[in-house]
Amino acid sequence: MRLLRVEVSRFFSRRAVVLLVLGAALLTGLLAGSRVWDTRPVTASELAEAKAQVAEQLAQPDFQHELRTCRDDPETYFGPGATSADCDVNMVPTTANYLNRSTLDLAQERRGNGPALVVLVAALMIIVGTTYAGGDWHTGSISNQLLFEPRRTRVWVTKALVALVGCGLVAAVLLASFWAALALVAEARGIATGPGTVSVIAWESLRGVALAAAGGLGGYALTMLLRHTVGTLALLFAYAAGGEALLALLPVDGSARFSPTYNLFAWVRDGVRVYDQSVVCSPSQGPTCDQRLSITLVDGATYLGVLLLVTLVLSAVLFRRRDVP
Repeated sequence: MRLLRVEVSRFFSRRAVVLLVLGAALLTGLLAGSRVWDTRPVTASELAEAKAQVAEQLAQPDFQHELRTCRDDPETYFGPGATSADCDVNMVPTTANYLNRSTLDLAQERRGNGPALVVLVAALMIIVGTTYAGGDWHTGSISNQLLFEPRRTRVWVTKALVALVGCGLVAAVLLASFWAALALVAEARGIATGPGTVSVIAWESLRGVALAAAGGLGGYALTMLLRHTVGTLALLFAYAAGGEALLALLPVDGSARFSPTYNLFAWVRDGVRVYDQSVVCSPSQGPTCDQRLSITLVDGATYLGVLLLVTLVLSAVLFRRRDVP
């Protein structure tokens, strides 16, 4: 228990970790604030200005000429079966065309900014876990720690637990704060959110917390294996970028199933359907050939879980057996 308390103190007192957590909080706040601002209600002056712009557009002779031409021959503009009503719908401007303002919709946010925030937080937690472990090797304090606690497995497991729980807690607070802020603003504006949407957001956020916690643990384990923060980050970048490039070159059907990016989003979004250029369609298949692949939640969890498990085993075993400088 004393070792656990020491590691928790070390985790939250490390300057780089604190800065990364503050940066993640700042980015989360900026994303929430930008969505609140971009979807703010239209003021009376903005509405009046938009109406004036519509009136100005309607009064232009060139526009009136174009509109009359369309009404006389709508099929030339919109194809067979078009009527003059299509001209009014598609050509006559409205105030919405000049306001450029959307409504705060939590269902839409879940499909757009929600997954993006999860990936952003998870990436930062990977760096947090990497920094937490790398500091001990950079300063050489790991050797001093093993003098007080020579049982290496216990030291490794305690640090891993702190990285897992610490990153998970930070991610949970950030994601909960983001969605709570948007939900409160939506309620204040009288925008209803269906219970189905709330349930989907909750489950997606839980998967995001699990991803961030696992990312922090994986970053920690890989750094304990490589003993270098920059080396860990370079390897992760090479795997993410180089792996995608290599998969695109492999002459294997369904190679997209092994894409780090697709499997990541399959976990976050509860499955995805992706285009895979490695799937070759023969002329006999015609339009029935589908070059899209379904990567399920289970597929994504298996892919990420295997990577994490292999890293953990190698890191723990080699930490026990290798010499510590």
